[in-house]
Amino acid sequence: MKCMLLAWAMWAAVAVAAEEAKPMTNADVLSMVEAKLPESTIVLAVAGAKPDFDTSAAGLIELSKRKVPTAIVEAMIKAASGGGTAQAAQGDGISPEEISVDDGTSVQQMRYLTPNMRQAVRAFGYGGVAQYASLNGATAALRLASNQPRFVVAVPKNAQAQSYVTLVNLAVRRNGTREVMVGGGYLSYSTGINKDRVVAMSDRTLDDQSRAPTGYELHEIAPAAELAPGEYAVVLYNSEVKVAGWFVSGRDSYFDFGIDG
Repeated sequence: MKCMLLAWAMWAAVAVAAEEAKPMTNADVLSMVEAKLPESTIVLAVAGAKPDFDTSAAGLIELSKRKVPTAIVEAMIKAASGGGTAQAAQGDGISPEEISVDDGTSVQQMRYLTPNMRQAVRAFGYGGVAQYASLNGATAALRLASNQPRFVVAVPKNAQAQSYVTLVNLAVRRNGTREVMVGGGYLSYSTGINKDRVVAMSDRTLDDQSRAPTGYELHEIAPAAELAPGEYAVVLYNSEVKVAGWFVSGRDSYFDFGIDG
């Protein structure tokens, strides 16, 4: 009898261990999202699980269709690619030099450009001057499928989001460049991106900050209304906000993208 009990106990222990070691899948994540668990709780569960996620294009598209938040999708991608809980716990999961974008079909990392500066004398008549930030190429390499993409940005804790990040509509010039006016005047000179080119956006601080680098917090920004076809950029004001240790060029960063008609 004792041998039978011992054998049953060993079988039960093995069964429990097997259940505990069961990998987490996309279906598990969808179940948690549909159960309305907090975003931060799901991210932690993903980070601590043995991953068996489908992060192919088809898998990511399905997650987007099912309204899985960007932070959770990124945690799944990180877990599937071998990113560990330790890195997230250290708070260095996202570099301030990275912006991720979710356009409804995929979540991907953007790449920034540092613009060339161009001055136009007498832009406002006699004695006037204007300065433009100019990007090479008439179109951005990154084309987004959605007119209302969502971006995850690391914002310095010593800055308000609206003072650090701006969504802008770039003008395409006939010489094959894209640009926006960043300063100028006639009798006086002012700096800052031309208000006519600034796109209104929404901003929220993410609940889960486990991947935020030291000195930063993660925000999700999105255009307040659908974007018209054209050329755009998410601009980080590195030159105006203290970001020691990052962006060594000391110039603003333009994460450019395009919306096709």
